[in-house]
Amino acid sequence: MSQAPQSSSEAVLSRHDWAEHLIWMEGGEPPAGRVRRTEWVGLFLALGLAFLAYLIPGWLRGTGTDLPGFFEPTLLGMLSGLLVGNIIRSSKPLSGVVFAVRVILPAGIVLLGARMDFFDAMKIGLPGIALSIVVVALSIATMLVVGRILGLGSSLSCLLGVGTGICGGTAIIAVAPLLKSEERDVMLGVCLVTFAGLVGMLVMPPLAKSLGFSASGFGLLAGLTIHQTPQAIAAGFTYGEESGHIATVAKMARVCLLAPVSAIIAWWMTRVTAKNGGLKSAWRFPFLPGFVIGFLIFAAARSLGLLPDITMSWDGLVGGSDSSLNLKTEDLLKTVAGFLLTTGMVGVGYQTRLSRLRKCGWKPLIAVAITSLLITIVVAGLITALFD
Repeated sequence: MSQAPQSSSEAVLSRHDWAEHLIWMEGGEPPAGRVRRTEWVGLFLALGLAFLAYLIPGWLRGTGTDLPGFFEPTLLGMLSGLLVGNIIRSSKPLSGVVFAVRVILPAGIVLLGARMDFFDAMKIGLPGIALSIVVVALSIATMLVVGRILGLGSSLSCLLGVGTGICGGTAIIAVAPLLKSEERDVMLGVCLVTFAGLVGMLVMPPLAKSLGFSASGFGLLAGLTIHQTPQAIAAGFTYGEESGHIATVAKMARVCLLAPVSAIIAWWMTRVTAKNGGLKSAWRFPFLPGFVIGFLIFAAARSLGLLPDITMSWDGLVGGSDSSLNLKTEDLLKTVAGFLLTTGMVGVGYQTRLSRLRKCGWKPLIAVAITSLLITIVVAGLITALFD
């Protein structure tokens, strides 16, 4: 595969930098520290675009315009960030926009847990959990076969397989050190699964609507096939509230498989190293991303009734009447989580540089396209047979 030359501003980043970038993109643990004054411009940009993403659909519907169901704030926020980011084309993102992805996005995902009742969301049941395992296994196996045919190499093929099957770039970053992957392979994998997930997020909701998928069916399809965590959640909620909840649970099930899959790869690589005469190195068992743990905690609290509604009352002033305020926690969290997710998706779109796609080469692009399309068709067929 030919390697395109790179300018100094787009040089391949170190593995540490790529790891931090993907932690931000997936809503992982942010570094400690407050927002500096120089970050406020980017932060206000993200908040402003998120506000417009909420304002425009409401205004259009108020004028009687018939909007498609997938015309929702999360999708508009991501698209507006994508447009602005690629127009500005700066070599380094505005730090405030990065803050939106580091901090605001994971906060929105965590609050999604507080909106969700496990007993309702677990409608996916054992067949849905089994489908998650099938998706991961089939993605890795298909990518290894297609990669061998196209001559991509086992390391890049495995990276693309776990990225497609589990949780996009975060999975690639997690297994790259285990596979001793080259920096270019890591960069290619990150770019390709990000853009493949973007295409799925844009195309799948209207296509599923035309095919007559139910809310639960599409939620399962989005959660099982779209690569990046925020992309899958956003696509689910563009189809409706129920679809968004199920997409979140299905996606979280895939993310939870990152730990055992990484452990299996680490175990296998130690065997290969020992077989080739090298020293058997120790390997660590990876933990779940912090946003997944927070999501599960809040979802458990919501399911057990530990997040009660709030009622405030006060005596009337002179000549006034007594007043009270009933604050429904579920509605409040729904509004806050939705706006936080939209703000974070502005940052995700802003950081997605379309110019990087040209540097990936056609063979890895074909491999990701074939695998993603195959997985989507298989999962859609199974969902239609088992659920819809």
